[in-house]
Amino acid sequence: MTTEAELKEIKTILANLTKKVDGMNELIEERLIGCEEPLPDEIVATEEYKAAKKNKTAELIPWRKAAKGT
Repeated sequence: MTTEAELKEIKTILANLTKKVDGMNELIEERLIGCEEPLPDEIVATEEYKAAKKNKTAELIPWRKAAKGT
């Protein structure tokens, strides 16, 4: 049977392992995906979208329809 001290040790080991795995996930994401600053036109488009959304004038178009140009 497992003693209380052993359970605490296991809990500590698991907590440390979780921290290491989280750190590795962040590193992998950063290296594979990377972080880039948005371009000026992307910033403008985002602000326009936010304003339209706030004013409830934003319209979502299905991507298939948008790709056809209709």
